[in-house]
Amino acid sequence: MDKLKMQTANLADEKFKKLLELFPNIATETIDSDGNLVRSIDKDILTQEINHTVVEGRQERYQFTWPGKKNAIALANTPINKTLRLNKEKSIGKDGSQGDIDSENIYIEGDNLDALKIIRETYLNRVKMIYIDPPYNTGNDFIYNDKFSMETDSFNVVSGQLNEYGERMVQNMESNGRFHTDWLNMMYPRLILARDFLKDDGVIFLSIDDNEYSNLKKICDEIFGSMSYVATIHCQLSTTQGMKVKAAQQGNIVKNAEYILCYSKNGHKNIAKSLLYDLRENYDSHYTLYLKPDGSIGNIKELYDYRYPKDLNNKKALTIDEAYKRSAEFAEIVRSHLAEIVRSHLAEIVRSDKVTGVDIMAGLEYGKYKTVIKNNKEYILTINSNGKVQQLLRLKDSWGITDGYNSIEGLRKIRGDWWDGFYIDMGNISKEGDITFKNGKKPVRLIHQLIKMTTSENDIIMDFFSGSGTTAHATLLTNLYQGKRRYIMIQIPEKIDYEGYENICSLAQQRIYNSSVEVKSKNTKQQELDYGFRVFYIGDTNYSDTSKGATLLEQDELDLFVESIKLGVESEDLLIQVMLELGIDLAATITKTKVLMYNVFNVESEYLVACFDDNISIELITELAMKKPIYVVFKQSSFDKDSMLANLEQIFNMYSPETKRMVI
Repeated sequence: MDKLKMQTANLADEKFKKLLELFPNIATETIDSDGNLVRSIDKDILTQEINHTVVEGRQERYQFTWPGKKNAIALANTPINKTLRLNKEKSIGKDGSQGDIDSENIYIEGDNLDALKIIRETYLNRVKMIYIDPPYNTGNDFIYNDKFSMETDSFNVVSGQLNEYGERMVQNMESNGRFHTDWLNMMYPRLILARDFLKDDGVIFLSIDDNEYSNLKKICDEIFGSMSYVATIHCQLSTTQGMKVKAAQQGNIVKNAEYILCYSKNGHKNIAKSLLYDLRENYDSHYTLYLKPDGSIGNIKELYDYRYPKDLNNKKALTIDEAYKRSAEFAEIVRSHLAEIVRSHLAEIVRSDKVTGVDIMAGLEYGKYKTVIKNNKEYILTINSNGKVQQLLRLKDSWGITDGYNSIEGLRKIRGDWWDGFYIDMGNISKEGDITFKNGKKPVRLIHQLIKMTTSENDIIMDFFSGSGTTAHATLLTNLYQGKRRYIMIQIPEKIDYEGYENICSLAQQRIYNSSVEVKSKNTKQQELDYGFRVFYIGDTNYSDTSKGATLLEQDELDLFVESIKLGVESEDLLIQVMLELGIDLAATITKTKVLMYNVFNVESEYLVACFDDNISIELITELAMKKPIYVVFKQSSFDKDSMLANLEQIFNMYSPETKRMVI
């Protein structure tokens, strides 16, 4: 029974909790007047979080800081006048057809900071899993825009690496005094934005190595909250061979693992929707008992008779565990034969274990078993020779398909934070996706297992350092075996000198297409899968007056509207920007039809109806009003301000008064 608090609610605690939900990084520790350590709010950081310009202020406190941190926070909050444009030519339809735009998968070409800002409102609290493999800051893998960096005497300018604004891009070499600072200033605003995308039960995985692990852990603790830290997965991506042997002989500790940091949005640790299993090296010798149909308990030896191949006349049969150990050849015989046994007696082979919370003694006998339901859980009970209650655990609960490099049926164990064996994948990684390109790639199996572990059907998966498209490939593979998921890939179109590809985006899109062909060939069950993706790229806003956008039409403001659309803007571009402003999914169904000779866009079965043609008629307005859309959008220049706009209001008030009417 809960005790009554006998006091009013602690409003300070409640407000503190609400603030932390919005800004986890403002929590800090200070010393009060009595010298006690107390919780506190970093007022400077809070002030910075609600401003898009750098706010001055300094206070001694426990914190992780670096030059430019406030600027990085301000950068996350600074609005931009950019939008997305659909590239139909690069898009692939659901069935794999070139140029179709019916896929629900999204691929965005452009700087990920800009892209995250543009799509934030659309996908706020909607993404179930984010996986990123950012630059590890090894000294040669990180190129950044020096527009936001501090002044220095010299920069190592990368030849030909200019962004769309003509600003120079520089490598972050170890000789740079801001080696860690530049990397942190790049990562911090992107992770601030990333948190907003996650669902309440969402998770983020971040691959990293030794170079920035400690710094990444600290900034993630700030952004997501230290209580949201779930685990660090140690992933074996190499073995001690080749040059590493020489390094070890010289006294070095060889590094064979990288790390994957995991954080949850809501701070829960139970993030796994599906367990991952590794193969047990040997048979679990605890499973020695056998449930007989008559209610008695026998020995598993009744089910087999193993003899060593070189001495078949040996009268004493080996135990399964002994058979495993006698020879590799015989172990394989045992493994295959055991599989047959298990398939035939999956629920009958058991092991004895202690039991708590069950106080049933009546009806239990030594050498016999009884099935009992307690707290909606099934127990198979017996008593041992000492008269103590024991439960019998079925072998079937530890048997199944494993998640190793070669998935096989066998005895398995639940995987922990050490994920071994991925070095095997690295031997073939350059050819994954039928693209012989390996720079910085992660094994598709690794990301597939992260997706399998934490997501369910219809979840959205995001990767805003998508590189060669491994996460998209992994999503396709997961959907082949476990339901439907969608992905959002974001990648800056960095130039590469590789087999005629213009940039890393064109290579990735080819890799995703190749992967879809592979998955389609394996889809023997004829599941309805999405093999395509819609390609968008970042462009400047379509509005000449960047303070304007899609505006609700008000009768008393008809004369105040001024044309704000740039010359030469395509109707499709206007539609995409309107969808972004209204928070409509970029994967929404879009159709374009002729209505009374006008071009009319229909988004998500008349959720949004738009016409950007000139000189629209009363007849068209009436037709659209009768469709009763949630939103209807027109260009201001399509109307006679004194008459047609007023007519539009009257017509919609008559046929569809609930429709939100907007002009741009």
